[in-house]
Amino acid sequence: MKHKFILIFHLILVASGFIPQVSAQDAEPTIVHPITGKLALDLYLLDRATNLWPTSPWKYHPGDNPEWANPAYDDTDWESVSTLLSKNALPESGWEGIGWFRLHFTVWGEQIKNMPLALYVAYQAGASEIYLDGKLLYSIGKVGTRKEEEEPYWERNPQVISFSGKTDHVIAVRYSNFSSYQSIPVQGFRLIVAPLNESIRSRVTTVRQGTIYQMVWTAIPVFLMLQHLLLFFFYPRARENLYFALLTGSFGAFFFLYTQSFLLAISATQLLFSLRLLIGVYVLMSLSGMLFLYTLFYSKLPKLFWLFLTGWVITLFICLPHIENINYHFLSPESINMNTGSIVSRLSWLTILTLLEMARVIIVAIFKRKDGAWIFGLGSLSPVILPVILSFIFNLINSRTGNNIISENITVLVILIVLLAPFFSMSVYLARNVSKTRRKLETEELERQLLEVENTRKTEELEEARELQMSMLPQAAPDISHLDVEFEMHPATEVGGDYYDYNLTEDGKLTIAVGDATGHGMNAGLIVSAVKSLFKTTRPGTGNTEALERISQGIRSMNLKRLYMAMTLATFEDNKMTLAGAGMPPVLLYHYDENNVEEILLEGMPLGGSIGSEREEVSFDLQPGDTVLLMSDGLPEMLNHKDEMLDYPKTKELFTEVADKSPKEIIEHLFKTSAKWAGGRPSEDDVTLVVIKVRRPENDSAQQDID
Repeated sequence: MKHKFILIFHLILVASGFIPQVSAQDAEPTIVHPITGKLALDLYLLDRATNLWPTSPWKYHPGDNPEWANPAYDDTDWESVSTLLSKNALPESGWEGIGWFRLHFTVWGEQIKNMPLALYVAYQAGASEIYLDGKLLYSIGKVGTRKEEEEPYWERNPQVISFSGKTDHVIAVRYSNFSSYQSIPVQGFRLIVAPLNESIRSRVTTVRQGTIYQMVWTAIPVFLMLQHLLLFFFYPRARENLYFALLTGSFGAFFFLYTQSFLLAISATQLLFSLRLLIGVYVLMSLSGMLFLYTLFYSKLPKLFWLFLTGWVITLFICLPHIENINYHFLSPESINMNTGSIVSRLSWLTILTLLEMARVIIVAIFKRKDGAWIFGLGSLSPVILPVILSFIFNLINSRTGNNIISENITVLVILIVLLAPFFSMSVYLARNVSKTRRKLETEELERQLLEVENTRKTEELEEARELQMSMLPQAAPDISHLDVEFEMHPATEVGGDYYDYNLTEDGKLTIAVGDATGHGMNAGLIVSAVKSLFKTTRPGTGNTEALERISQGIRSMNLKRLYMAMTLATFEDNKMTLAGAGMPPVLLYHYDENNVEEILLEGMPLGGSIGSEREEVSFDLQPGDTVLLMSDGLPEMLNHKDEMLDYPKTKELFTEVADKSPKEIIEHLFKTSAKWAGGRPSEDDVTLVVIKVRRPENDSAQQDID
């Protein structure tokens, strides 16, 4: 919203400050000599910078004849026309691209005879030769009889002219316009006579002020554009910087083109091209302003933006082909037509709707207390608030001092501050965001460093805990004459809770423990340490259920909340196996003689739970060649890339494939096939396997042969 206020105020300022000599001509006050009845040049009118010659009535004749410059030539039968040659006021004889215009006038008063005056070309679309009383004064451009010969030019500086001592004079203008014929609405010219000194001062002041304004109003937006383009370049995610750069850049381009058009344009074609660019830049400025606000206060572009985008694009394509129909109203009041009103109306209505939408976005953001929205509120109101405040201050000072301290320079400075305040408020908002982002990044960097230190410390502790855990596991299998025993554990990334161990009595009774603590990390390692101590200190001859209960009480006494240990105890005495379980996966028993695998599921809650939990104990007579598999849940619960679990039936199938092999071959096969199933996905849990095989007599003989 604030962007458009800047544009409107800015255009009013420039139009009123840069072309003061034009606005004075609309009324066209003239005076007629009482004797000759001709147009009179009067000192009174000159002192008020009033033009000598109105746009009509001049005498006009199409074609080209050097005799028509002669002041004695009889032009009474020539057609009376306006020199502007606007499309809706062309001569009845038509316009063929070249013609002559003549004006008879009287110099009234001795004071202005031989006085240096200024001839000012208010407008010229083609090229002209200006004759005074048959003498060529100026060639403005190069008049041609066809387009290839013509060189159109618009002279913006006042030219010196003076009149001889005689009273009656004739101005003749040889004029051609082939280059922009039919492409612009005003094809002719307009001349002004004014006091020389005042005209020179006016032109110098206009160019000087216009150049200063152009430099300031172009340089500041371009500086803001480059600054925020760099911010976007280094941080592309902040798209608001890109849209703000487009907004400020298009504003600077708009003002640059505006001043170029109405101060320094040297041809009507150049002026027309600049006007087309002005409309395109204006559309870009409107859309980038909307994008800027939407990006700040919306997570994604609302559908309403696409409606505005469509409206502006349609308006652009409607206006550009008909831009030549926009008449320059300051040249002549009669040149205003319906096309001008239509194009201006389209732009005005769409601009108003865009302003209202931008105002709505800002107001909603303020009411919703969006971060920094109040900055936009103040920036939007600054063109209204600041003039009131500054006016009050100046009036107060003037009333007390009695002097008017508001000079031209102060006025320009005040206008500059007032109109740039919204842009600076936007830049402040974006700079505030950058500062907040910077502080956030610094905080995150500090947190990252602290987290890195903490992770390093924890990694070192976990590695020490892992080494401690591995050191607590038996390093060699028990040496039993009738049993082959192998065990292996693949730990997960963290310190796991898997545990295996054995006790061997002097009379050859072997008890194997396989456990799995809940969770991972230090707490799981702590439970494993406690369980190992309790298991190793179990009295020889203690039954499996009694041993499990003793370990459960020990864990419970440690008061480790919601930390438990699942465990299976398997005791082997001669050819008898006794099993007791506490929440572990089923034991797989391979019967060699029957060539099948039996799944033994033992009921019982994990250790460390409620007192009095009943546990099941079962016994089996083993035959030579029978194989027992004790495992944690890491193997059957292993996941692949599709998050599919290996599961217990598949584990049983894999074991059946190699159950008649040696314990070492069985373990190798299970790890190899499960790794293939996981497809390289790391295991999220420890995998522990213990295989016990009853030796067959032939195996003993073969072993003796090997020895």
